[in-house]
This record gives sequence, C-alpha cells and structure tokens, in this order.
Amino acid sequence: MPGAAQLPLPLPAPQPGAEGADSLPDRLCALLARRGRPLEVGHVAAQLLRLRQCPERLQRRLVAEIVEGDPRLAWLGRDLVGLAPENWSTAELGEATFCVVDLETTGGSPGSSKVTEIGAVRVRGLRIEERFATLVNPGRPIPGVVSDLTGIDDAMVAAAPDIADALPLLVEFAGGDVLVAHNAPFDLRFLNYERRRLTGRYFTQPWLDTLTLARRLLDGRVPRHDLLTLATWADTAVRPVHRALPDAEATAELLVVFVGMLAERGISTLERAVAFGGVGGARHAYKLALAETLPPSPGVYLMRDRDGEALYVGKAGNLRRRVRAYFGPGGRHGRLIGRALERLETIDHETCGSEFAALLREDRLIKELRPPCNRRGTSAPGRYLRLAGGRLQVVGAVRDDGARYFGPVRSQRLLRDGVAALRELYPLDSPDPAERERAAEALAAALDGEPAALGGLAVLLGAALAAGALGMDRDEPHDAPRAALGLLTAVARARRAATRTAVIVEPCQAGAEVFFVAGGVVRHRVEVDAAGWAAPVREGLRALRRHARRASLLAADALDEAAIVEERLRRRRDAPGTLPLAPGWRTAAALEEIGRAVAAAAAVGGPPDEEPAAA
Repeated sequence: MPGAAQLPLPLPAPQPGAEGADSLPDRLCALLARRGRPLEVGHVAAQLLRLRQCPERLQRRLVAEIVEGDPRLAWLGRDLVGLAPENWSTAELGEATFCVVDLETTGGSPGSSKVTEIGAVRVRGLRIEERFATLVNPGRPIPGVVSDLTGIDDAMVAAAPDIADALPLLVEFAGGDVLVAHNAPFDLRFLNYERRRLTGRYFTQPWLDTLTLARRLLDGRVPRHDLLTLATWADTAVRPVHRALPDAEATAELLVVFVGMLAERGISTLERAVAFGGVGGARHAYKLALAETLPPSPGVYLMRDRDGEALYVGKAGNLRRRVRAYFGPGGRHGRLIGRALERLETIDHETCGSEFAALLREDRLIKELRPPCNRRGTSAPGRYLRLAGGRLQVVGAVRDDGARYFGPVRSQRLLRDGVAALRELYPLDSPDPAERERAAEALAAALDGEPAALGGLAVLLGAALAAGALGMDRDEPHDAPRAALGLLTAVARARRAATRTAVIVEPCQAGAEVFFVAGGVVRHRVEVDAAGWAAPVREGLRALRRHARRASLLAADALDEAAIVEERLRRRRDAPGTLPLAPGWRTAAALEEIGRAVAAAAAVGGPPDEEPAAA
C-alpha cells in the first residue's frame, strides 16, 4: 500500500544546543519524514529504540522524553507522534488557522455509502475568512430518507463532480490546517476512505472534535451534544440544517466559543488544545479506510505490517463490522492487539461460508503463520503420557512400540506436576515386578477413565494425604491431588474428543455448509442447497466411516480445533443442525436428520445484513 502523507512540511533544522546528527530527536524526525505520516508510540519504540517487548506505559514515557524535548516534534493525537506544524507549541490558539469540515452522505458506512456534499470554512484569528462548498455525485441513487433529511436529491447532484474530482479541491483548500468537525470520526472515516482509495494517502494532520470539546467543557450545561442543540445554546448566527456549508459554519462559530472556554482553563496553544479535545479514543482512526472494502460476511482477516508479515489473525461473522470496531472512537484493546494496530499497514481477508468455518480457518492460519500478536493457538502442541515397562514418561509423539499412550495434554506444568503426583501414588518403581505390573495396570485403567480405577485412585489420594506422603509442596498439601486429578481430566477431555463423531450444519450463502467430524476434528465439509444436498452428504458420511475405522489418539496439534468443535456442539446441543453420531449409527437415519437441518439452514442462509444507513 502506498505510504500515507503527513503535512507537507520540510524537516526543520536542529535547534541550537541540540545533540549531533545522530541524536534520537534527529533520528525520529528523519523517520517521520521518511514514512510521510505520523507514527504510533509502539512503532517509534520498536523502530527507534528497538523496544519490542516493553510495557506500553514505559514505551510512552520513553518516547515522550524525545518528543517533548524537541520543538520539531509533537503529539498529534492520543499516542500519535508527528512533525510539529509551524509554531505548534507557542502560537496562541486565538491566532491559529483551522479548516472546519462537514459532509453529507447517503448513509453511515464509507464504501457502501457515498459523499453527497462537502462544506468547509477556514477560521483564522477566530474569524471565518474563506468558504468552500460543493455537491458531489455519489454515483448511485440517494435514499429517500436521506433526501428528506438533507434536501439533496438525485436531480441536484446529477451534474455535480464525483468524489475523485471534488476531494482534491478540499485537500487543496485544507492545506496543512488543523481540521475540525462535529463528531469528527464520522467525517474522518469518509474522507480517509475516499482519499486512500483514490491516492493511497490519508488526512493525518491534527483534528479537533467539537463534540468531544462540548462533552469536556460544558459539563452538563446542555441536555444533548448534537450540533443543533449546541448551536442553539451558543446562539450562533448560522444554524445547522443538515447541509454541509451551513453546518460547517455553525461548527466554526461553536469552535470560536470553545476556544474562549479553553483559554479560561489555561489552554492557549494548538498543541494543548489538540491534546485536550482531539478525536477521543480514535488513536488509529485514520487507518479505518483499511476496513471499508471488507465484505459484511463471515471470514478471517489478516493484519499485516509494511513488509507484508502477518501481525494478527482474527475471525468474524461480519468481517467489515468486526474490523471497523478496532478503529472506532472509544475502542479499547489489549496489549497485543494495540501492538498490531500500531504496525498495521494492510488487511487481507478470506470469506468463509459460515462463522464456524471462519473459526476453523482462523485456527489453521494461526498455526501456519504464528503471528506475534495472537495469543490463543500459538502455543506449543500437546504432549503425551507414555506408560511402558513400569515407567510413566512425557513424550512428544506416539510410536508403534507397544507402549500405552494417553493425551495429548498441552499444559507443561500440569504434565510435570501431575506425573510427579501419579508416580508417588502408584509404585511404578517397586523392586517387585508383580507389584510394578499391578501398579501400571491400575494407572492405565485410571488414565482410561474406568470407574473402578478412578475409585481406587481416590482411595490412594486419601491415604497419601493422611500419611503426609505427597511431597510436592508441604505448604500446599492439596497441590498434588489437584495436579493428579487435573491431568486425568485433561486426558479424559482429549480421549472424549478423539472418539467424537458428529455432523454440524450451518447456514451459509449457498444454503448450508455441512461439517463432518470424526476423531474430534473436521474431516470433510460441503456446501449444499435445499435441492441437491443428498449426494454430497452421503459422500461425507462415507468419509466419517473411513475415519472411524482408523480411530486413534487426537493429534498433538489438534487440541484447539477439537476444543472449537466441542464448544460448538455444546452451545448448539439442542439445535437442529447439531447431530452427534453414537456408535452404530445408521446412514438412513443420519440422512433424514441432516436433510431437515439443511432445509432449515437454507431457509435462513445468506450473509449477515449490511449495517443500517445513517445520514
């Protein structure tokens, strides 16, 4: 993806008394000029300070020492670092220049909705100096509800320029001014979506949001914070009427009022005003354009860095809605997702027939790509218990060597502590061969989940606790029983999954997607419609029987997929599309039930609805 452009500013010369050419501020200025856009704190810490495994709070403190010690650098948003506009930290706010913007659109979702009008005014020295306005032909019919609200209809925009011609005019008008809008994330999403689509660039100069300013400055003095209520409160000369230029003019008058209120609080520079009233919570809002071309259907998405390396893999029932949520105002994310968003440059996706298919595809992609910002699914494969010759071992693979194998189990701590407890409970090291054999048989039966053997284990645990014979941790005498029982539970879970046979039917655009589960994982899948389902389903059932004849332990790397299948079966236990197959199941009965599930799924199939339009 072409790099996003920052303000067209030359790199300022180092200030008197600054360090040499290799100082951190100089290197950061050079990095920002080279990248051509502001950078997030985590990106600066990684690229400049080589800190990749550092807490976010410490990252920000270290970067702040660089940014706040050099007038060439500035915070351009929450944790967003860039080259400072001219006189950024010293010019009086009342003398600053702003470009106040308002848009009218066909709906609320960039991409599926289009701009119908752009209005902007330049405010310099707290006075409106210039105005810009143009209708925009959206290239599609304007919904009646939008025309009723704005008064803009298809006839009015028929001869207007399209967005490819109109947007460069706004870019030229705005120049490097601080941009202002009411509910700025809305306008920012549309403008950056269209600018990136047309040129590969973004609006990345500082923004002020009068909605955020109103919420922080008025403190309950108005019942609502919509533009009309605020304009009435401020008694603006121009009142908003859902047209771009009048609404931009009303926002500009409101801005002038807020500048005075900011001054009363001692906030008198652009730098401090943007820090106080920037686009709240939208730290990565300018990247929202990356999400707007995603379809509203189930699938997986891959966040990639500038080198194309996968950062994070996720799944969604509605790709577009899920990915957009990362960039919305007020969005909160964990440390790893925050790191992915900081380095994010492109988003790839794959559509899937159903959300369940997306879950499975996500699991396999995570294992294949091992992205650094995913936690689930990136841990090591499970390991097995091997019981042979009176020895209980932990091994990484199953071999055809006559030994008994159990598992797999992923938790290394559980394997370590559980095996230690079982070795103390069962005399596998007895000098008496007969006793060793009896102990091994009893342990094998317990690991196989035989009720009598589990009862015998309970007796052994009680006796060992009473005698103080479990020496794992004298301060925590229940650790050994907990570890032993936890290990047996994990083995039982893997054993249950390995014997699982089932059919899962999910709605999809084609009608229904049918998943055939054998040995705990999906062995076969088909997409069918209500008319032609029988033959593909018969083939799937034949595949189940083939795998059932080769029943074995769960594969070491299949624990996540088995857990996904088990959770789906649990959550949809009573749903018509969930069909566990007991031993001895018959094809005819299975076909009849699957047919009913396919008909039900096809009746509700299709992708999720597109998000509702909002003018």
